[in-house]
Amino acid sequence: MHTEILNRMSLFEGCDPEALYQLLREAPNSLRTYKEGEFIARQGDVCRSLFILIKGHVRTQMENAEGKQLTIDWIKAPDILAPAFIYASENRFPVNVEATELCEVLVMDRTRFEEFMHAQPAVMRNFIATISDRSLFLSRKLNEFALQSLKSRLLNYLKMHGGIHNQQEVAFILGVARPSLARALSELIAEGKVTMSGKQVILHSTD
Repeated sequence: MHTEILNRMSLFEGCDPEALYQLLREAPNSLRTYKEGEFIARQGDVCRSLFILIKGHVRTQMENAEGKQLTIDWIKAPDILAPAFIYASENRFPVNVEATELCEVLVMDRTRFEEFMHAQPAVMRNFIATISDRSLFLSRKLNEFALQSLKSRLLNYLKMHGGIHNQQEVAFILGVARPSLARALSELIAEGKVTMSGKQVILHSTD
């Protein structure tokens, strides 16, 4: 069952199916289940294993000392959690990883996975590509917060998602208080760039 799920992941593309089956059968693995709202990992927890989300969705958030939270990403199974930090010199989770529905996570020994990558070069290339893609995603995220105004970030969000159904959730994503988001929305409405339909925010066509 898990072999079929892993075979769908880009990480294991080009991998010998029998070798993957052996990895699952022989490596020190554990399968953990998390209910909605439970934390798979907390920001700062040591990351010494490969965490593969087999089932469900998770939300990743950063939190500062004052408790302010910023939603970084939503991750849908199957996918790897925090791949860039497994072999880092300071291998700790940089975010809280929270289950947003019932989740199953395969936890695999990182040393055994490293040996597997050496034996399966395609997997090593895929792993490097995964880390590179995550770094690109984070650099774009940093650019949004460091160089763009709240209204620009909000417009980018609307272009990606088409609208807003839950303003509080979007405020978390953009790293602002809900009143700040509401002010930015009011300005965009006054500028004729978005409209409100009930509680839903809709981006105007820019054709």
